[in-house]
Amino acid sequence: MEKRSKRTKAFIRAGLLAALAFFCSGTLSSQEARRSWFSREDAQKLQVVPKDDIFFTNKEAQFILQIPQILPSDVQTELPNFPDGVIFNSSKRGEYFSSEGIMGAEIDLWFTFRKTGSITLPPLIIYVQGRRFAIDFKTVEVYENPRTILPKMTLVFEGGQVLGEETKGVPTITLRANEKTSFTIYLQYAIQAQQFAWSIPKDSLFRETKRYETTTKNEKATEFSTKKIPVADFEWIPFVAGTTSLPDIRMMATAYSGRSIYLSVPECVVNITSSKKDAIDKKDEPDEAGSVYAYAWAPAAADNKEDERKIASPFDCGEIARLRSLERHAFLSIAKRRAERVAAEKAIGLQSAENEPPLCLLYIILGADAILLLLSIIFLALKKRFEAALIGIAFIGLSFICAIDANILLKRRGVIVGGEISPVPEESAMTKTAVSGGSRVLIEQEIQGWYYIVYNESGGWIKKENLAVIK
Repeated sequence: MEKRSKRTKAFIRAGLLAALAFFCSGTLSSQEARRSWFSREDAQKLQVVPKDDIFFTNKEAQFILQIPQILPSDVQTELPNFPDGVIFNSSKRGEYFSSEGIMGAEIDLWFTFRKTGSITLPPLIIYVQGRRFAIDFKTVEVYENPRTILPKMTLVFEGGQVLGEETKGVPTITLRANEKTSFTIYLQYAIQAQQFAWSIPKDSLFRETKRYETTTKNEKATEFSTKKIPVADFEWIPFVAGTTSLPDIRMMATAYSGRSIYLSVPECVVNITSSKKDAIDKKDEPDEAGSVYAYAWAPAAADNKEDERKIASPFDCGEIARLRSLERHAFLSIAKRRAERVAAEKAIGLQSAENEPPLCLLYIILGADAILLLLSIIFLALKKRFEAALIGIAFIGLSFICAIDANILLKRRGVIVGGEISPVPEESAMTKTAVSGGSRVLIEQEIQGWYYIVYNESGGWIKKENLAVIK
């Protein structure tokens, strides 16, 4: 029985070895068969594709070439001469498995682009089973790095004419007096539009017809997008023939770098031609109550326009905050910076508030305090205790003054650009107080999306986008 058991085990072992040898030979034969499958027609179906839809300058970009049913060891690559502005970083060869479980060879290549635009790299040379093939790269769009790219404002007229930074030279458009012209403002390369304002052009009717509240932000603010985001639609009816410029439309946008950038309409020459009818018959004119244009010419309307010009726009308030920041950090030029800020406030009808405390004063006090401390140590080392004690007392006194000044100078302040003050940091607050732009306030607290400010000796919460911080 023992001999029969040994013979049985030997027979099973031999059978397993034979099955393993058959499987290995089948695998090798299938691999050899796959070697003979790759042809020039197969190569023509391949393309080196980008891993991402959008590439940026000075940021590594990956391309992938997948060759199905070919072993990685059967593939070698030869790099072509790449154009200026394209830097080859590295490559890697490995295997991949398709969704059907079929193995193939994968070639990964990494590049860095220095220039923007539509870029097509020269074909990649590969050798498969000793045969040479040229595989094309897919064309890609390379944009400025989001850290450096700036937002852009574009105007698209009803007839299809586009005005923006890409427009070469100073464009000219022709409009007809007393006829309506419609256009849309778009924002590009930005996370969101923070503030939006315009001035009513002279001798014309100008109004906003639609605001795209839900589309001023990208779907995912952290993801770069090349889409042009519609901000607002406008209607413009000029009344007087002649040459003018586009309405003064300004916007503050948040760039992908986090900076707030001020944008304005591009420079353009607008030729206003006479209307088809030189004059409107009085019998055809609407009565005074229903006239579309009557208020544009009436003295009361002129007064209203003057009042509107005196109201500080969000753009103006942001500019005042910027000038106050320069005044705060100025040293030798503090008088010049202060004069610029005061002139800007007068130009938009604001009463000049208190001056911005200069940080250089704090630095001077700190420097003097450090010198007193050093002198006190020196006199103490020289065993001149009386002199060291006097200087030490002066050091303590100046340190106390420095602490008081630091408490005043380092407090955060801002300029209100408009909006409302709420008793609680919630949109649904029942009681809110409307505030006009231009007021300088003290910032005491900050939570997500809100600042607590001191305004007219009282406090309240204001949304962050309604306050320009003095840095």
